[in-house]
Amino acid sequence: MQTIEIRNIGPLRETGIVPVSQVMLLIGEQSTGKSTFMKILCFCCWLEKQVMIGGDSIVSKYTHYYRFWNELKKFHHFNDDFLSDSSCIKYDGYAIQIEMRGKKSNAKIVRKPKFAEIKHNLKISFLPSERNLLSSIQNIENLYRSKDVDMLFNYILEWGEARSQFNVAHPLDLVFVEKMKYHYDEKYGDVLTLADGHSKIRPYYASSGVQSALPIQVLATYLAGEVGTSAKISPVEYLKQLNLLTDSKIDVKVLSAVLSEMLRSEDTSKPIKINKIPASLENVLNSILNRSSYQSFHMFIEELEQNLFPKAQFELVKMLVGLLKKMEQKSTGYTSTVFLTTHSPYVLTALNVMMLASIAYEKSPDKVRDIGLEDYVLPKEAYSAYCIKNGRFENIVDEEYGFIKGDFLDSVSELVDNYTFELNSLIYGNAEG
Repeated sequence: MQTIEIRNIGPLRETGIVPVSQVMLLIGEQSTGKSTFMKILCFCCWLEKQVMIGGDSIVSKYTHYYRFWNELKKFHHFNDDFLSDSSCIKYDGYAIQIEMRGKKSNAKIVRKPKFAEIKHNLKISFLPSERNLLSSIQNIENLYRSKDVDMLFNYILEWGEARSQFNVAHPLDLVFVEKMKYHYDEKYGDVLTLADGHSKIRPYYASSGVQSALPIQVLATYLAGEVGTSAKISPVEYLKQLNLLTDSKIDVKVLSAVLSEMLRSEDTSKPIKINKIPASLENVLNSILNRSSYQSFHMFIEELEQNLFPKAQFELVKMLVGLLKKMEQKSTGYTSTVFLTTHSPYVLTALNVMMLASIAYEKSPDKVRDIGLEDYVLPKEAYSAYCIKNGRFENIVDEEYGFIKGDFLDSVSELVDNYTFELNSLIYGNAEG
């Protein structure tokens, strides 16, 4: 089991030792530290992956020159003021342990005793709250430039990698809007086919809800499909290995095409020949391709509910749980995970339904099958949910019953009820009046 503990970083004061579950949800008011926690956890998972698939140089690289904090800060847009002398990150992963203490200290990375047996490759994707920029700003992949690879730049590259899996012959049925399909066309780009089956529009002209939810389903479906396939180099590693991090003239469109070509290659044992890559880089590219297969995926999603009607929020949560269920059939021996931050009680309620389905399935699998939820049943211990208040974590799952405590499902109702009572008393009077 993976765990993480964070103290005194940004708005986070004390998380305690937090076990990483298969589906993990954080709720809380704005600026309470939800994204801070998830970004740190994502970075630790990513670094663990690099240590597992890389050589000894990776450990040395991230334990010197404050590189651990500097890269975390640049990638996820942190400020040095997030740290203090009492700051601490302790990550206990599958194969390594990471610890960083204080404002001016290097991270310590220790391989676990059975590292050689445990190490494996996996896919990791972070979907920022800014994800709808891909649709709402035309040609952002050509406009956005970053001297250092940050989370938005990486997300743009991941989108280019993922969308090429869905073409007109194999479109993706969208779960959050009825009878709408998505596919990618090399000439026209992203295409949405509307309910009539004929009308087609670009996501730029779609609703903000579609723009926000589309990347979640596309990337989640793509990540799940990658488990068990031969591993290709990630966009970030591609840039790093080719020493292009400081090149502000990177053509993202060409890079996306290169990655798509790599993904389409049926025989990964053969060198890849792509005309758009300078000949001097071909050997470098082929030498850094990792040939092992992906064993699982980690997906981190900020504010899943953005711009979405409650039913669409429910369908997205259900879809994500369904993909995790399908991962069990691949039997890789490693667990795929989904991490969510939210402000929405509807996301909590949707997760609660999935948790109740797991409990009910233990008692009556036939009836759960009859209501159509058998394909969404995970072990009841697969779920966790926390509320962040004043920088501290509170477990909101009822330990006795195994689902989310009722007072957290709609924390604003009591306030609304009190106002409603007072205002009704003013309008209609009370019994004594």
